[in-house]
Amino acid sequence: MVKKPRGIRKWTLARRIVQWSILILFLSPLFLVKVEGDNFFFGSLASSSIFGITLTDPFAALQVLFASREISLVYLGGALLIFGFYFLIKGRVFCSWVCPLNTILEITDKLRKFIKLPDAALNRQQKKYYALGTVVLSFFIGVPIFEIISPIGFTMRNLLFTFGIGVWILLAIILFDLLVAKRGWCRYLCPLGGFYQSIGKFGLFQVKFNHDACVGCTTCRSVCFADPDILEPSINRETMYVTAGDCSLCGACVDHCPFDALKITMREQPLLLNHYHQKNHKQAQVNK
Repeated sequence: MVKKPRGIRKWTLARRIVQWSILILFLSPLFLVKVEGDNFFFGSLASSSIFGITLTDPFAALQVLFASREISLVYLGGALLIFGFYFLIKGRVFCSWVCPLNTILEITDKLRKFIKLPDAALNRQQKKYYALGTVVLSFFIGVPIFEIISPIGFTMRNLLFTFGIGVWILLAIILFDLLVAKRGWCRYLCPLGGFYQSIGKFGLFQVKFNHDACVGCTTCRSVCFADPDILEPSINRETMYVTAGDCSLCGACVDHCPFDALKITMREQPLLLNHYHQKNHKQAQVNK
């Protein structure tokens, strides 16, 4: 196999444009202040309004719904719009393309290229239970608990207003990522990430492996945002697609593959195709 020449990492570039566009959008009230009337946009990642349309983070809406034990049709409608978007695309695309905390934590990845740091392997499935526990706890104490302490919310508030306790929470997360586990917060602890992981299998888009081009160099593992283990079935030729709910479609594996063996594509009956390839792989192992 011939390595492809180093070119523009188009998925990384596209993701950077989206990340910074979203940051500028949420910071726009600082420099688009109107004397009379409302701005075309205001709010936070938990709940916002753009051109009069209410948009709500579905995980935040769940917490508010259970905490208040009341249903707001406007609030719920805004949550369904966002939920539908991520359900159709892929749940955790929020984490790599939208979340401002992820944008900050990518800096810690760059530090790891120059300094050898610990990387404990924890259970990435636990964050789904943290998400469930957050909703249940919100119900019993009557407060949307994660929205109070959310480092994502603190990141935006610190950028918009002033620094406070949120800075210490962000610092603790950064130190955890550096001193305990690579991307430890996003991979193993974040309840919001757990919520989106739980719907991540149903998206229309997935990373597809071309097994004729893949040489098993595992470069994709070294750059995976979510967890390198989600790539193992495809690297081992058991499946064509990365179907794990934890995949955030960050595009890093596609951009860095030296043999152009990966691409992000709309799924082609992934459950059937993956089952077919997994069955053939197991049969080949038996025949050996």
